[in-house]
Amino acid sequence: MEINTLLKLSGIKRYLQGQVIAREDDASNEGMYIVLQGSAGAFKNYQMLNEKQTTSYEAGSFFGEMSLFIGQKRDFTVVALTEMVVIEVTRMNAYELFMTQPEITFSLFKGLCQKLNSVASSYLTLHAETRKETSALGLAVSGSSPIFPEEHGNYILPIDNGLSDYLFADTVKCPMCGNVFKNLSVLESKLIQESKDDDMRIRYKGIEPMYYEVITCPVCLYSAISDLFKEIEVTKRMVEALNDVMTPYRGDIEIKAGAERDTFTVFASYYLAILSAPVCFYEHQRITARLWRNLSRIYDDCSDENMQAYALKRSLDEYNYSYTHFDIGGKNLQQLCYVIGELYFKLGDYEQARRFLYAAFTNKEGSPVIKRQAEDRLDEAKALMQELQP
Repeated sequence: MEINTLLKLSGIKRYLQGQVIAREDDASNEGMYIVLQGSAGAFKNYQMLNEKQTTSYEAGSFFGEMSLFIGQKRDFTVVALTEMVVIEVTRMNAYELFMTQPEITFSLFKGLCQKLNSVASSYLTLHAETRKETSALGLAVSGSSPIFPEEHGNYILPIDNGLSDYLFADTVKCPMCGNVFKNLSVLESKLIQESKDDDMRIRYKGIEPMYYEVITCPVCLYSAISDLFKEIEVTKRMVEALNDVMTPYRGDIEIKAGAERDTFTVFASYYLAILSAPVCFYEHQRITARLWRNLSRIYDDCSDENMQAYALKRSLDEYNYSYTHFDIGGKNLQQLCYVIGELYFKLGDYEQARRFLYAAFTNKEGSPVIKRQAEDRLDEAKALMQELQP
């Protein structure tokens, strides 16, 4: 790459030593930077008491690719350690750069592949170490498994697989591996609604459908919400990727299908579905948000407040991602705002709860029912905020 030629490109920027190039958590700056001259440092909590430099960037390296390609917030604050010259690649000039500078394009994709390979290697190493530690401690017994978070306990859910009025045995063929197995499905036409919680959870007479909502193949461990399990266009690459994800867990997880479904299988199915979703579905955050939300409710059934809060936070992260990255409008946007507001409410962040509940309340295209629910929760949030004031 000829430096004099590069300096003629649009997007060339110069920074003095100490200048901030990109700030942590900034979602407005979607540029990627290629360092031509000088060096920069990446910092967590820049200019705070717990400031920490995590890496540095020299000539030829780049940073900010996640912001450019998928609009992700900045993970670090990047500061010029010396006088610098960089190319800022934005969505406005990316086409020009990649078309006219094939050497840069090749170097960029080579660097991206190296980063992906490094992350994958680190993950596999960490997972292998975790499995060894778990095995040494004897944790993979009595309902425990490496697939669960550390604080996940041993639970007993009120599961009754003999409820013939509400359940039927369905024969299912796994679209990933072709395995045929029995699965208990809920007869939705037989469900009788008894009540509805503030977070829109419906309580049914005699059964909890969430315990049967996720289907898991006992052989390859592919998992998904029942209405998505079969509705998927399977590719060879997808099967290979899913196999890479699930291989570490095969042998540690025994899924009991059909009438043998138990508490362990209920929880394992949800966590396996969370692992399966990014491999199998587009805009998977909408799916994982729902899975984490239902997990929070199941942990609530087990009276585990810590794990309930953990699942609520994970669900909130996924719903917030959907809110900021996906094109959602009308009634769907109203419902999403209500759900996010309710999650903030449950986690005790009443200011953010009011923000999203108000958006649900004022949505002109939305449902009058959700509007009334949002109005009631807004009043509750306001009252709780007043109680918390000194």
